[in-house]
Amino acid sequence: MTKQVTLAAVIAVLALASCSQDSARPLPSTSTVPAVADTEQAVSTTAAATPTTAPASTTTSSSAQAPTDASIDGLTVLYAGHSFGRPFAENMDEATRLAGIEGHEQRVVFRGGENGVPQAMWADPDVQSLIKEQLDDGAVDIVILICCSREFRKTAGHSDQAVSDQAILEIVAYALEQNPETRFGLAMPWVDFPNGYATADEHRAITDAAYPHYQQLAENISEASNSADVFVFYHGAAVYDIRAGFEQGTIPELTSLIGPRMSSVFTDEKGHAASLARDAGTLIWLHAIYGIDPLELPPITAHEVDIREIAASALHAAPS
Repeated sequence: MTKQVTLAAVIAVLALASCSQDSARPLPSTSTVPAVADTEQAVSTTAAATPTTAPASTTTSSSAQAPTDASIDGLTVLYAGHSFGRPFAENMDEATRLAGIEGHEQRVVFRGGENGVPQAMWADPDVQSLIKEQLDDGAVDIVILICCSREFRKTAGHSDQAVSDQAILEIVAYALEQNPETRFGLAMPWVDFPNGYATADEHRAITDAAYPHYQQLAENISEASNSADVFVFYHGAAVYDIRAGFEQGTIPELTSLIGPRMSSVFTDEKGHAASLARDAGTLIWLHAIYGIDPLELPPITAHEVDIREIAASALHAAPS
């Protein structure tokens, strides 16, 4: 399989990846955030000072825009999704402290595997209620959802259809009713079961090809929601780059593709991110939510390599 893949192959593999269930096991801990049980359901909130809300943009963007003054006020962020996004959401408290941001509040509604994509979460009455409960106080500034609903996969595979995701549209509408200035981020992760791909290039070909359709989905959601600010970001790109660095021998601290969290790219066959991938991916989230260039952060010494450079490279190389 080469990097030139057909759209049909993209949608087929995305469907396979999303339908796989996250294993019911504790997530590996990282150098920044304690582990949280990877059960089929979880809701958590980390309280902080009362955040301020930035004005809503009227355009679709590649990331949320940071304030222009020197200080950045913390935001209240809700992540609703599966375990290829949850560790980065959990790392945001530590990442914002590193960036000198005060008042970040992170909320999480979690379901594993296919149950964690927007369409499945919104179709489940119990999970929909949990998401609404997190939005009902009107304090959420940004809602982060993760790829890929079945509707998106289906419509992205047909050139005669506009890419769509009715669940995201309904989540956006509900959130805007509670807070008209809410912004929305659509996160693109990586494909699971990494052992099924011989190289990092083969592994990433699937989501690289799907990402422009994901960007189009954000534009369609924005247009259908009266110019709501809907942005996309691709934290999976950092994970792929780390795998490539492992294969090329440029990240000596990594000794295996799958294995111990401090010396591997992934922790298990499913493809949960190990420590280096989780920490680098968190900087992609920090950029998406707050607009902070990873290279402007203070040095991070938890790893032998500079994860700021990995994150910055992934941001600059993201497909469009």
